Amino acid sequence: MKHFKTRAKALIMAVVMLAMTIVPQTVVQAAPNEVPMASLGIDVSRYQGLINWDMVAASGVQFAMIRVGYRTQGTGVLNEDPYARYNLQEANRVGIKTGAYFFSTAVNAQEAMEEALFTANLLDKYKITFPVAYDCEGFKNATSRQYILGKDIRTALAVIFLDTIAARGYTPMFYSSRNDMEGSSYWDMNILNKYKVWAAWYPAEPFPITPACTYTGVHAMWQYTHQAALPGIAGTVDMNVAYFGYDGIAEPKDPSGAPHIDMAAAAMVQYTDVSEVVTPNTADLNLRTVPSTASPDTIVVPINPGDMILRTGIGNNGWSRVVLGDQVLYAYTAYLDKVM
Repeated sequence: MKHFKTRAKALIMAVVMLAMTIVPQTVVQAAPNEVPMASLGIDVSRYQGLINWDMVAASGVQFAMIRVGYRTQGTGVLNEDPYARYNLQEANRVGIKTGAYFFSTAVNAQEAMEEALFTANLLDKYKITFPVAYDCEGFKNATSRQYILGKDIRTALAVIFLDTIAARGYTPMFYSSRNDMEGSSYWDMNILNKYKVWAAWYPAEPFPITPACTYTGVHAMWQYTHQAALPGIAGTVDMNVAYFGYDGIAEPKDPSGAPHIDMAAAAMVQYTDVSEVVTPNTADLNLRTVPSTASPDTIVVPINPGDMILRTGIGNNGWSRVVLGDQVLYAYTAYLDKVM
């Protein structure tokens, strides 16, 4: 796929185009404050590190889907995204309309319910205007705990999560790739179409050059690239078009208020000590002085597949601690493979 970097000017242009775009691509009943005007947004997780939300807001972004947690593929341990509360707090503060998602690897009804309740309980003290989405990927890999599940069971687990989210007063949304949904290949879309659908498809020329997603099923949101670049986020980020918007910002369901999270607290990570040689599985992996992509000034050097470095720690924030010469640096864990 051709690499695409979204710049601030292009983003503002896209917002202008969106203001003239109304695409009725969902049969789901609209929320009372929903309006038929397209919106431009991002989705973020720990992999974006510490985000400068003031800069993101100034760039023209209208909404953000924030990952609140995930269940691991191998062991099934449920985890809060270490940046979830900070991202929710800051997106709320700068006036970006906020939604959320959970990355599920549930294998039974109890786990799907647990994920939904975890998500709703965390969100209740924040202003959640946009939908709350169920994200389930990787089940085709033999190492996934969901590998043995069929389409009907996976769909049923998604329904449990989404119905629980709806019962808590949030708008439920189902996320998947265009190919996995097309023709109900891996999900029963005849069932899941009763919810808002968020389709992922990355064309060679992202929006607005490619004006619409080619998924033939009804869908309310399109994730059109995972390689955008925005002010305030030094690394890449996913970008989305929602074919709807909202008049106003929702109030928290729990008015007692969320505890304040500062940047120092958000950056605190716990590392599991290891001593192993690793190599990148992607080209030009940046080694940084801090475990964050918030500033390009933190980049020390890029490394490539075949370059060997010593990893001394694996953090709970998606970063690894490595040693290069006499320097302690950081790199994305997902982009490192253990050699020995």
